[in-house]
Amino acid sequence: MRDDTVSAGKQDWETGVLPLREDDGEREFPGHACDVVLMDAEGADILLPRAGVGNSALYLIHAARPGAFVELPAGWWSVLVPLGGTVSAAGERLRWDIDAGRCLLWDRPLRMMGGRSDGRWLCLCGPTEAWIRGGCESRVMADLLADEMACPPDLVTRLVALRAMLAAPEHTRDVAQGQGMGHRGKAAIVRSVFGVAESMHAQQQGLRALIDRCPGRSHRRKRWSMQRLLRIRHAIVSGHHDGRMSLDRLSRQVSYSRGHLARVYHSVFSETPSECAIRMRLQRALWLVEQTGLAFCDIAEYTGFDSQSSFSRAFKGRHGVTPTQARARSRDAGCGAEQTRRGGVRAAEQAPLHV
Repeated sequence: MRDDTVSAGKQDWETGVLPLREDDGEREFPGHACDVVLMDAEGADILLPRAGVGNSALYLIHAARPGAFVELPAGWWSVLVPLGGTVSAAGERLRWDIDAGRCLLWDRPLRMMGGRSDGRWLCLCGPTEAWIRGGCESRVMADLLADEMACPPDLVTRLVALRAMLAAPEHTRDVAQGQGMGHRGKAAIVRSVFGVAESMHAQQQGLRALIDRCPGRSHRRKRWSMQRLLRIRHAIVSGHHDGRMSLDRLSRQVSYSRGHLARVYHSVFSETPSECAIRMRLQRALWLVEQTGLAFCDIAEYTGFDSQSSFSRAFKGRHGVTPTQARARSRDAGCGAEQTRRGGVRAAEQAPLHV
């Protein structure tokens, strides 16, 4: 993230003005300003306390250096936002490489580590009770779905402003002296936490609209089915490096038969798991063709195709041009010139992949 964004967040705090959504207005916020603890990960491992009685704090973790490792316990909601580079996250046999402009909302154990070069990130996390005490409506928390998605436009600004608030000299001094925050400081924290949850809630509006397509007799059962299908979609994305996808393995993860999984997945997302996996492979293949100098036979093997001819047919069917035409078009446009000169498998491993 650029320095001017950080400065803007600091200025928001110093002037007492936090970024507002259009629907914030003069509304009352339900929170009681629970403790929000700022933790700077300076390359050392951070293990946070387990959720339980007496632990009602939210934690805002700021990783300012590459290689910082943080592990979150079960029972926590977390919002992970990269500020630059790529952040690697893993939890329950799933893995994500999250680029700037994306975010991860997760409700299970999670391990996070920044990249080697520019892996800066922010993560607001804590037990559900702490989110509610901090300013979130219980209705909003109940509606959230664990998912990796495009970052809401105002989310980074809100988190940066909250960090600037917690790092302000007057706040850190009061904490060190055991003094409570004033009404203005509490209201600002409540507004920030509320805004973060509302941003994620609004971003998932389209996803929640698909819940009615899920199997189940009640909305609660339908929502549970949606979360299971999202785990399948996460597994498809996080397993893209394997080239091939095992439908048997995916169906076992959610206790569905192969046929039932394909039918339910298609009814919700308008494509089967196999079609989604092929689309992910061809998305990665397009990036490799345009941004690297890898031979097409190597790209075909890396993305799980049996032969270069089958790869070329699938590539043209998806993108409308052959791999040769796509690479020529990319070079004519001046895209990926530096990557094309370097090429190599390492560049292939950096190919972005989003649903």
